[in-house]
Amino acid sequence: MTPHLLADVGGTHTRCGLGGEQSTAQHVRTYENQDFDDLIALFEQYLSEIGHARPVSITVAVAAPIHGGVAQLTNLAWTIDSTQLISHFGVDRANLINDFAALAFAIPQLSADDRVQIGGTVPVTGATIGVLGPGTGLGVAGLAVFGGRWVPISSEGGHVTLPAVNAREAQIIDQLRRQYGHVSAERVLSGPGLVTLYETVTDREHCELTAAEISQMAINGEPQAKDVLDLFFALLGTVAGNLALTLGARGGIYLGGGILPKLRAQLVQSGFRQRFECKGRFEEYLSDIPVFLITADTPALVGLNYYLQQLLREP
Repeated sequence: MTPHLLADVGGTHTRCGLGGEQSTAQHVRTYENQDFDDLIALFEQYLSEIGHARPVSITVAVAAPIHGGVAQLTNLAWTIDSTQLISHFGVDRANLINDFAALAFAIPQLSADDRVQIGGTVPVTGATIGVLGPGTGLGVAGLAVFGGRWVPISSEGGHVTLPAVNAREAQIIDQLRRQYGHVSAERVLSGPGLVTLYETVTDREHCELTAAEISQMAINGEPQAKDVLDLFFALLGTVAGNLALTLGARGGIYLGGGILPKLRAQLVQSGFRQRFECKGRFEEYLSDIPVFLITADTPALVGLNYYLQQLLREP
């Protein structure tokens, strides 16, 4: 097999695989970013482990804006430069794409078993789709049909200003604003954001709990943690509903990221859907839009492989 290296680079983990004409990525492995000085060192480790000296091309999904083939990751002190990747590995091409644009490319490839529906009716065929999800940060993208082909809409929508729907949320956001200045959606709707929200609600400074520990406490019924997780889902519902209206996403809203699949039952039972639809005169419009939780393994690699296949077919 001619090796085309694929990588989904997040703030915490990087997932690598080999792609090409096959429908799914092969030799998939996951690495902790903190174990490497940069992406080149991580790639060298991966290629050594799977027994491939050099790939033909490299295609990378990055959790950051991309300018001139260069990305400075928002939540990780790495700079990824396509020119450096080409020079170091001697590949024909190195492609950078936004991580949630890659995830958006995966959506048409998903089966019914790869997603769980949370309310709404049937997606409108060919209509625009919205994608968002909390992980180390908050990724946001869209997917639309142009000229008979799916085209991703890259964005930095995770950094929009977080809105309040009621007095309690306004008070929490005011408190965060005094601390941080601008309060983005990502400031709360992410793994680190869940910790920040817990600290704010419980009036604790520098608590040593992780997002996973707070989530487990909520699952176990600890009242404060459960309250914080419910608030997290409600705020996520508000932001998801805003995205649906902004894009006119009658093709559905898809939830990805590293956090939500682990909290499927809590998300489904939460006030997420009610808050998603809570848009006054457009409540009926939103009530028809389905929301899907993506449950597939490494869906961004699926999208990257699809993107690579389109590039390989170009003249």
